[in-house]
Amino acid sequence: MPEANDPVRIIDPGQELLRELLRGRAATRALGDGAMTRLTGGLSNQAWRVEHGGWIWYARLGYADAERLGVNRDSECALLAAVAAAGFAPDVLACDPRTGLLVTHYIDGRTWQSSDAAEPRNLARIGSLLARLHTMPPGPGIAAVSYAEQARRLASTIPASDPTVTALRHRADQAFDRIERRRPRRALCHHDLHHLNVVDTGARLWLVDWEYGGVGDPLFDVAGFLALHELGAAETDLLLGAYGAGASVDRGVLEEARWAFDYVQWLWYRSRRDSRPDPDGVLADREGRLASRLLRCNNRQVDSGKGGG
Repeated sequence: MPEANDPVRIIDPGQELLRELLRGRAATRALGDGAMTRLTGGLSNQAWRVEHGGWIWYARLGYADAERLGVNRDSECALLAAVAAAGFAPDVLACDPRTGLLVTHYIDGRTWQSSDAAEPRNLARIGSLLARLHTMPPGPGIAAVSYAEQARRLASTIPASDPTVTALRHRADQAFDRIERRRPRRALCHHDLHHLNVVDTGARLWLVDWEYGGVGDPLFDVAGFLALHELGAAETDLLLGAYGAGASVDRGVLEEARWAFDYVQWLWYRSRRDSRPDPDGVLADREGRLASRLLRCNNRQVDSGKGGG
């Protein structure tokens, strides 16, 4: 028994597992003895800042139900290798699909806040970055990602009696049908352009957290950025101008893609309700706000459809 004044070592099971995994690989063995600081802010994965030998690294442990939520770890590793080589993401030291271990260089920069995403200069920067990303040729091993299929898979994990699923199913089918009728080109996409996944060094932007990325419809990267930050018409014009598609994008289809992106977001949060503790109510709050927004848009569409009667 320790004496009353003895310090008590608090064991972090995640950190202990991380050290074990790092020590089990030649490329990362030394990092297993590094100084680790737990990083906060993520909703799913566990992540640490690891310092060793004058270098700083980012280390992540993936969550157990990743595949059920649409994450393909083999594809993620192939995608990270491609986008790191092209300068969109930090260099990768280790990526293990089996354990979900990821180790990359730690970018010494400022993670964006929500307000950064609405600044004109930053809209131009992110638009230009996406334009370059979407011209990259897809490499081997990178999986195709379909938002329509993602929606169907996530919806299948939710009870059919859920009233929000019932209310939105028809609108979702219509939205995805209209988007796919364009026969969109396929490109490398990030698919989760939340401000917390943008690191700004001042000189340039880096994108992190690529686990939902893949070969997909680039419209969803643009629509997703707009939806995640609830940006309006003026910000949309600035983003599309920098992206190089200001006049060519059908704004009606873009709005459908924003709605569809929010719908997939809501399905993701709803599907996690029964599989993960939510003591702070963060998941429930985001799920509720998304459901309200989706239902408002859905009801407006239904009402407008009755207008000509």
